Amino acid sequence: MTDPGTLQRSTSATRRVAPRVWMGIVALIGYVLFAAALGNVLGGLAGEGDDLGEFALSHLVPLPVAIAVAVVFIRWAGWSGPVWRETPTFRLTPHRRWLLAIPVCALLIPLGEAFTVPWADRAVSFVLVVALGTLMVGLGEELVCRGILLVSLRERHGELVTLLGTAALFALAHVYSSIWHGLQPATVAFQVAALAMSGVTYYWIRRVTGRLWVGVLVHAFTDFVLYVGSEAGNSTEAMGATVDTGNPVSVTAQVLLAALAAISIVSVIREDRRSRRRAA
Repeated sequence: MTDPGTLQRSTSATRRVAPRVWMGIVALIGYVLFAAALGNVLGGLAGEGDDLGEFALSHLVPLPVAIAVAVVFIRWAGWSGPVWRETPTFRLTPHRRWLLAIPVCALLIPLGEAFTVPWADRAVSFVLVVALGTLMVGLGEELVCRGILLVSLRERHGELVTLLGTAALFALAHVYSSIWHGLQPATVAFQVAALAMSGVTYYWIRRVTGRLWVGVLVHAFTDFVLYVGSEAGNSTEAMGATVDTGNPVSVTAQVLLAALAAISIVSVIREDRRSRRRAA
C-alpha cells in the first residue's frame, strides 16, 4: 500500500529512461531556443505595427513543433504518468487543504482583470488567434517546466529543491525574450521576480489538483487576458503594459497569493523533513 504521506513517483517498471536533472535542464533550454528564439525571429518578419501577425508567426509556427517533440520524448521515456499526474496534496498526510486557496487566487487574478478589458474594441480574429496561441504557450511551458523539469528534479531531490528549481528556471527562461526586445536590466530583474512567483504558483496548482492540465488552463487563461488586454504582439510588451491595479478582485487575490506562496515554502520544508524521517 502507498504511504499516504508520500508522493507517487515514476518506477523502473513504467519508464525507459531514468530521470536526471540535466535532462530537465536540457529540455528547457531546447524549448527556449526553439520556441522563444525562433518565435522572436519569425515574429520580427511581421510588418511594423502588425501585432496580430507578430503574435501568429511567433506562436502558431514554432510552438506546435516544440510541444510535439516534448510529448514524443515523454512517451518514449515512459514518463507519462508522473508528468501528467500525481497524488493531490489533500490526499496526503497531512492534508493541507489551505493550499487549495493558491489555485483559487491564481484564477481570480485574470478573472478580475478580464472585466477591465475593452472586449468590444478587440477584433474577433485577434481574440481567437490569441486564445489558440496562449493555449499552446500554457501547454508547452507547463509540459516542460512542471512536467519534464519537475520530474527530473524530483527524482534526485526533495520538494523544496523541486519547487525553487522549477520556479527559478521558469523565470530565467523568459530572460532571452526580454533581452531580445531591448529591456533595461532593472526591468528584466523585476520580470524575473514576478515570473518566479508565477512559477511557485503553477507548481502548487499541479500539486494541489494532482493534474498538469489544470495548470495548463490557468496559465493559458492568464496569458490570454494579458495579451488581449494589452493588444501586444509579444510577451515582453504584454508584461510591460499598464495593468488596471484598481481592480479589487485582482489586487486582493495577488496579495493573498503572495502571502500563501511565502507560507508554502515553510510547508515544503516541513514536508521534506517528514519525508526524511519516514526514510530513516
